[in-house]
Amino acid sequence: MELPASTVVKRFVPKEKFYNKTTINNKLRQLFAEEIEKITWSNKISPDTLNISGGEYKELQVFEINLKTGDISNSLLKHIDTFIPYPILFVLKKPGAIKAAVSFKESNMKNENLMKVDSYYDTGWKQTLQLELKGRSVDEIYKNYLYQIAPGLKAVGQTNTKAAIEISKEHQAITKKIEGLRRMMANEPSIAKRQELARERYKLEQYLENLQGNT
Repeated sequence: MELPASTVVKRFVPKEKFYNKTTINNKLRQLFAEEIEKITWSNKISPDTLNISGGEYKELQVFEINLKTGDISNSLLKHIDTFIPYPILFVLKKPGAIKAAVSFKESNMKNENLMKVDSYYDTGWKQTLQLELKGRSVDEIYKNYLYQIAPGLKAVGQTNTKAAIEISKEHQAITKKIEGLRRMMANEPSIAKRQELARERYKLEQYLENLQGNT
């Protein structure tokens, strides 16, 4: 993934910055030490660095993280995201593989110094990363990165990103319940109980079908 030269920052971010300037517990501190080799503020996407407008989000940051381990805990990404008031595209690297991760985040109404961070999406580990910078504003670029990394959000058919994420999460939750009921039915010796579970599963399948039909 290549970004315009005007956006390049390439500034090392010491892990200690997240120890000393944020509220962090011992478990998270240990994860920082065990999982992360190096954090680099790689790029800044904003009206100052590109011919784009702002919007709800004034900047989008790209953080490159070199890992010591096979993957990274979402709790670490969430901690970084919570204390930085801009969307972050994480480019995660380990020997022979790379992936991108991003969350949907918005202002925290209860604390203006913290961000409200939602679910994480990632590309999965690949040999090369192919993401396209698309959009005429920071908001559009952020949305397009989200949709490239999580195509299922676009498939939901909502123009509002937050609504798309909420519907997607509901889809996932209902699908998980349906799969759970199928497993219970397969292991249930009682015919009456299997029939009860089948009725419950059918209701959820109908609800899911209606939900999909309305998106």
